[in-house]
Amino acid sequence: MSSQINKHGWIILDVPVWAENKAIELRKYRDTIYGNIYTEEATDERWVGDLGEFVFKSFLSDRGIPKNNYQWIIEDAAGNADFVMMDGSKVDVKTVKRKVPVKTEYTAQITAQHINEDIQHYFFMSYQIKEKQMTLLGGISKSEFIKHAKYYGEGDEVHSNYIIRKNHEIYNIDVVKLIPPVKWLAQF
Repeated sequence: MSSQINKHGWIILDVPVWAENKAIELRKYRDTIYGNIYTEEATDERWVGDLGEFVFKSFLSDRGIPKNNYQWIIEDAAGNADFVMMDGSKVDVKTVKRKVPVKTEYTAQITAQHINEDIQHYFFMSYQIKEKQMTLLGGISKSEFIKHAKYYGEGDEVHSNYIIRKNHEIYNIDVVKLIPPVKWLAQF
């Protein structure tokens, strides 16, 4: 995957079709285990999260981290870390899809129910699905995330096109609060 690092330290890379297809297959496999509660199955693009995990694994490999120094959690993934890093820290990789490139005034979020999971770090990405371009925004420790994130409950307006529905509460943080990918990885 060809990549570039922009002035914010974000890594932007082109995603090949085969990687999307692998992510779609992983999502189908996971759905056989956990089920699919997404009601609009014809427009289901939850595989973007699985693609984020593939890209994160590729990021570790590209930065010279040997496969035996981390663990990618493929089985029993629901409600658990996606990766266990070389120091034992658990990382939850969060990937969203967008129609446009990420801007510095954008935010990253987690579903509120995930705040109590046994995670030490979050790592955020954004995928422009039509352009097949992934932006690795960076990571943040859970404690720093909690310190800087804003909670949005049912009925709260995140922005004019995003009102929080019941059982969809979130914690939201400005993307500029994230530590850029290469610098974030260096702490391990």
